[in-house]
Amino acid sequence: MRVTENLFRKGMRRLGGAVTIVTAADGKDRWAGLTATAVTSLSAEPPRLLACINRQGGTYDIISRGRTLCINVLGASHLELAKRFAGMSGEPECDRFERGLWAPLVTGAPALKGALATFDCTVDNILDVGSHGIVIGQVQGIEAEGEQFEDPLAYIDGTWSTLTPL
Repeated sequence: MRVTENLFRKGMRRLGGAVTIVTAADGKDRWAGLTATAVTSLSAEPPRLLACINRQGGTYDIISRGRTLCINVLGASHLELAKRFAGMSGEPECDRFERGLWAPLVTGAPALKGALATFDCTVDNILDVGSHGIVIGQVQGIEAEGEQFEDPLAYIDGTWSTLTPL
């Protein structure tokens, strides 16, 4: 059987993922961000993570130039922000940060107040592979508010969901 683009997409839709908003700053006055599920840990020592970012978008450009990114892990209450940063709410990309409480962290990348966790990173390396860049971030700081948190937001098979523990 030949692996077509449609078959690949169908299979990947079955792989659920945590929902994040990846943000970046250019070191001047420009912020960018997008909703992503393609984020994972890479190593604990030194602390690194990776995010796969479409090279055609404005966020990739800001990450490439500014060499920063912040991974904001979303809870169920952040569904509307996830849709907004995914471009599903109709607002232009430049207006995405008008909702939510955002503040720059040490690297200058914007972090969402109230996110389940934020990982403030400098860009260690970017590997361009096909339509995406694999961005490797060196974690400079982590914020995780409180000991208890809400259900994490998830995305699987084209549906928003939560990851309630069994």
